[in-house]
Amino acid sequence: MTETPVLGPDIVEIQPCTEEGLVTLEAKLGGKDEREFLDPAILCRCLNSSPIFEHPRCSAEMGYGMLEKDGRKIHAFKTGKVIIRRAEGREQALGHLRLVSRTIWPAMKVLEGEALLVCLTSEKGCGTFPAPPADGGGFQPGRSFSEAIADARGLPRWNSIEEGLAQLRALAAAYPLSGVSKATKEQFRKAEGSFLRFIVETEDSRNAATGIPFLAASYFLDMAMQACELLPADHKQAVWALAVEAFNAATTASAGSIAGLKERLETEGTRSGMDPTPVQRLMMLASSMLP
Repeated sequence: MTETPVLGPDIVEIQPCTEEGLVTLEAKLGGKDEREFLDPAILCRCLNSSPIFEHPRCSAEMGYGMLEKDGRKIHAFKTGKVIIRRAEGREQALGHLRLVSRTIWPAMKVLEGEALLVCLTSEKGCGTFPAPPADGGGFQPGRSFSEAIADARGLPRWNSIEEGLAQLRALAAAYPLSGVSKATKEQFRKAEGSFLRFIVETEDSRNAATGIPFLAASYFLDMAMQACELLPADHKQAVWALAVEAFNAATTASAGSIAGLKERLETEGTRSGMDPTPVQRLMMLASSMLP
């Protein structure tokens, strides 16, 4: 069992580079032990979608990603190690570390080894809710997703959430007639980039956490689309309609509207042979708990 970390970075080293004024920062956000602190697939999804960094490259198989920010090379590993090279001083290095920390936050493994993004959609939810890994510690989930949305609507970056949702709704309306293509994947990346911008740029981390369920909604809508692609054409439209209904319930935190949807999903799943998991996860997200 992987437990949610409760401490901040175990080691932060700032070493002088050969060029005067430049430094290298190394932080072990997951502590000294070499363990899988971050879900590698979610890590790569977040890094590749981030609008904050340039030139992302990430391998889920290797559990490693490389980014750039202001011309500085940044390396992120599934163990939680982050290396920032040739930063212009300590302040810039630590600022970049904060940006990385917020970006990889949804990939943190919590109880039972699920990524934070995923555990929000489980029946048990997240027993604890970790803070961004560079901050350390955690929160007690005490607000419903609906309450968190109401609190977040007045925040300066709420427009990023609205932008991401608009992109996903357009994508959902076009499928299944549009099919899945490179353009579809790019639309998911752009939408998730908008949610990540909210998560990274919202100053208070408790408020920033409201962006993570929206990121989860995009992830499971993508999974539902992939499941639909495996279905015969005569079942695809009906299954996708259920997925979109679940997505809308999730992103408006309308937990009360999913009761009938569960029964219809079970019936359609039996008829079509679809994998109901992504749609079930979307339905669970509507009642998720946040700090």
